[in-house]
Amino acid sequence: MRFDAGFYHRYYRDPATRVASRADGLRLGRMICAWTACLGFRVRRVLDAGCGLGHLRGPVREYFPRASYTGLEVSEYLCRRYGWVHGSLAEYRPRVPFDLVICHDVLQYLGDPEARRALANLARLCRGALYFSVLTLEDWRRTADRSRTDGEVRLRPADWYRRRLGRGFRPLGGGLLARRGWAPLLWELERPWPG
Repeated sequence: MRFDAGFYHRYYRDPATRVASRADGLRLGRMICAWTACLGFRVRRVLDAGCGLGHLRGPVREYFPRASYTGLEVSEYLCRRYGWVHGSLAEYRPRVPFDLVICHDVLQYLGDPEARRALANLARLCRGALYFSVLTLEDWRRTADRSRTDGEVRLRPADWYRRRLGRGFRPLGGGLLARRGWAPLLWELERPWPG
């Protein structure tokens, strides 16, 4: 299976080959939560879609101690090990949406039809803030460390994601997006810059 113990050892645990460390995850999680809190989102329910080893759970608990945290993961190995909810972002249908949804480095592992369903589902799952990041074609060409980054993925242009996310969300900077209809106060230079 693709997302077995060996995969997570290679990309997340082994210091010689990992693409990101636990410390990287903590910094990212703190940034996500701090920006979400700063913008005034009320966070009672958090979904970490493709939560992996759960590195973002600590910052969520730190910033939103009363919020429930749901880790959604396709890896049966991780679900057994950490108790995450087993499922695909394209198919996951909880009864109640989430105030904050985190989707970090997940959709590049999905084929186009499943990725389209997952993006549409994000609009149903999220009623407030969405943190979204994904390895794009541009990232692979210009930024990614190819010796550590998993290249067995679907590399799509960033605009492929922007067009689909733009239907339900608007960008707030730093990878954070707000559900359409929710307008946090941003000064002009805090907003994403055009072009």
